[in-house]
Amino acid sequence: MRENLIVIRARFIRSMKNYFRYPLNFILSLFDPIIWLAPYYFMGKAFEQGGEVLGFASYTGNSDYMGFMIVGYIVTSYFSTALWSTGFTLKNEMMQGTLESNWSTPANRMAMILGSVSFQFCATTFEMILTLIICHFLFNFTVGGNILLILAFFIPGIIALVGLGIAVSSAVLLAKEANAVIDLSSSIFQGLSGGFFPVKILPNVFLFISLLLPLTYLNDGMRAIMIGQTPIISLKSEFVLIIISMFVFYLGGRYIFMRVERLCRDKGLLSGH
Repeated sequence: MRENLIVIRARFIRSMKNYFRYPLNFILSLFDPIIWLAPYYFMGKAFEQGGEVLGFASYTGNSDYMGFMIVGYIVTSYFSTALWSTGFTLKNEMMQGTLESNWSTPANRMAMILGSVSFQFCATTFEMILTLIICHFLFNFTVGGNILLILAFFIPGIIALVGLGIAVSSAVLLAKEANAVIDLSSSIFQGLSGGFFPVKILPNVFLFISLLLPLTYLNDGMRAIMIGQTPIISLKSEFVLIIISMFVFYLGGRYIFMRVERLCRDKGLLSGH
C-alpha cells in the first residue's frame, strides 16, 4: 500500500507540474463555459413562450433548460476527464518512449494511471467551481439540493466513469492512437446518456442502451437533485444502480486493462507508438 501511494504521489506531482507549466489552461477554463453554454442559452430563448419552454418541460418536469445544460456540462466535463486523462497518460508515454521502461518497473500499473488521473480530476473540480461562479452571474444559475446527497450520487458515479476510462485506455494500448479511440468512445457515450438533451426523446432501441449506462443516471440524478427536474426513475433506484455500476465498471475496467496490458507486454507492443 505504501509503495502504491508513493507512485500515486509522484505521478500526481508530475501531472501538476505539466498543468501549471502552461497558464493558458487556467485562462481557457474561464472562457469554456461561455463558449459551450452561450449558444444553448440563446437557442432556448428562441423557443420560450412567456418564460416557459413547454415542450422541454414536458420531458423534464420544468422549464429550466439552462440549469439542465449546465449540470450536463459539468458531468460531461468529468466524463471527458475520465477518458482523456487515462488514454492520454498512456499515449504521451508512448510518444516519449517511456512507457516500456516505466512498465518494466515493479510499480503497480493502476497506481501509475490513478496518480495521473487524480490530479486531472482535481484540476477539473477547480475548473467546475469557476464554471458554477461564472454561470451564476451570466445565467442566474444557483446550485440547489442537499450537498451531501449530491456528493452521494456524484462520487460513486465518478468512480464508475474512471473504470470506464481505464477500460477505454486499454484500447489505446492496442490501437496506439488516443484521439480516435477516445473521441469515438466519448461521442457515443455522451450521445446516448443525455448530456445535453432529455433521454426520453430517444427511440426505444437507443433509450434501452442509454439505460444501461451509469452516465445516464448520473446526469439524471444530479439534475433531479440540483434543479428539481423529474427523474426518469426514482432517485433511490438510480442511486442503487450507480452504486452497482461503481463496482461493475471499476473492477471490470481494471480487469480488462490488466489483461490487455499483459497481452501487449507478451507481444512486445509497448515499445512503439
